[in-house]
Amino acid sequence: MVKLELNDVKPFKDSLQAISNLITEGQFKITEEGMKLKAADPAMVSLVDFTLLKNSFENYDVEGEKEIGLNLEKMYSIIRRVKNDDKLVFELKDESSFIIKITNGSTRTFSLPVLNIDEETPQTSQLDFNVEAEFNSSTLSRGIGDVSIIGESVTFEADGEAIVLKSKGDNTNAEYKIEKGSDGLLELNSEGKAKSMFSMDYLKKMIKAEKISDTVKVSLGNDFPMRLDFEVPDKLKLGFILAPRIEE
Repeated sequence: MVKLELNDVKPFKDSLQAISNLITEGQFKITEEGMKLKAADPAMVSLVDFTLLKNSFENYDVEGEKEIGLNLEKMYSIIRRVKNDDKLVFELKDESSFIIKITNGSTRTFSLPVLNIDEETPQTSQLDFNVEAEFNSSTLSRGIGDVSIIGESVTFEADGEAIVLKSKGDNTNAEYKIEKGSDGLLELNSEGKAKSMFSMDYLKKMIKAEKISDTVKVSLGNDFPMRLDFEVPDKLKLGFILAPRIEE
């Protein structure tokens, strides 16, 4: 038996929008801590690490731990219909159907089939980053948007003084540099330098999560994955890990 009631729907709605742009299917795990999802995209280029904490819910009724495989694109097509003053109710009465109710005077009820998703949970704890920074989300989004007009990939270069985003096209270049102490770069901690190149398409999808939080934590290394972390304190955590592109 699972019955979860959520009144503050916007953070979840915005998170699911960003997640479903990357991941088609995923397995939610309902635990004592909250509603969790950790899944990689089919190409194994990106990974989503999401937790909607128990504190987010007005009612959190779960018997034991449950794993619920769902089509995330179909789930978001329902959740996008939710207005900010609506209430969401999730129910699992049997092992085959996941019920979504949207209530606000009227009640709209949707049913999604529970999928059998046989996949290992990706492990991320072994990643060891040597540069960590905290940005205003809008600052990072602006930088990605600026360099995206030039090329299909972006190179992040970082040290203890600045982070630089670079992109190259046919005889064209773009660079976005933000130095430590600037208004949009709230914190920068470095153990040496970092330089890695990433797919612009994936990064543009991930940064759409800026709607969730005013700030984003960025973790980097040398020819190493990037991690982006957005958080609503005591309610929600959304992390993305993006594999690097290796220059030929």
